Amino acid sequence: MKALKIVASGTYRYTGDTIQRRVAIVLSDHDYWYEYAKAANDLDIGQLPVVDDEGHAFYVSYSNISEGGTFLPDSRTHRTFADAKFDAESRAPSPINWLETP
Repeated sequence: MKALKIVASGTYRYTGDTIQRRVAIVLSDHDYWYEYAKAANDLDIGQLPVVDDEGHAFYVSYSNISEGGTFLPDSRTHRTFADAKFDAESRAPSPINWLETP
């Protein structure tokens, strides 16, 4: 099992919706999509994992995830926290109220 950590979480709403939806930025110790393609023997020639200098990748998740568990990312792989946060904010239908940020 690969390790993951929630590094930021927040909530947003759809227009007219009274229910707050959860979003999280997840730090992983691997590139999920690279490993998925590798397992399916579907890597492009010369394809490398998208990770930072420490071997970490960042993802956006709209699912209820828990640290240390497994998850299916709801975004492409991001090399930085800032890129993942920008991705989440650009796709949300309303401003995200971030509860935790590094």
